[in-house]
Amino acid sequence: MKNNSGVTITSIIVYVIAMMIVIGIIASITSFFYSNVNNINENSDNISEITKFHMYFLEETTNENNSIISISNNQIAFATGNTFTFQDKAIYFNHVKICEQITNTQFATEEINEKTIINVLITIGQNNEYTKTTKYVLANH
Repeated sequence: MKNNSGVTITSIIVYVIAMMIVIGIIASITSFFYSNVNNINENSDNISEITKFHMYFLEETTNENNSIISISNNQIAFATGNTFTFQDKAIYFNHVKICEQITNTQFATEEINEKTIINVLITIGQNNEYTKTTKYVLANH
């Protein structure tokens, strides 16, 4: 009779090593998955703050009878009497806080093809995770 126990033990060792590798790969993928889900949750909160600002600012820039009265790095005032101001890590619309968790906001204008373009740079998040510059075309041109 031939003894096959050596082949069986070798097979078991190879099987156990292969299973450990598979479990390690699955654990790594799961770790990355949960890390990405947490990042998405944090960014979705930030994006909702920017969306609130866009809603108010678009309403102001699409008003055809509107123009810019004054603009500085952190404030813009329109002919309608409405003002957007960045201070204390928030954006205010006529002294009412509309966005929080904002670490930086800058307003600037430029003229392109006889149209006034308003550039708004917003940085958001505790560690400045998200920076976005949006261009708005003033409707009165």
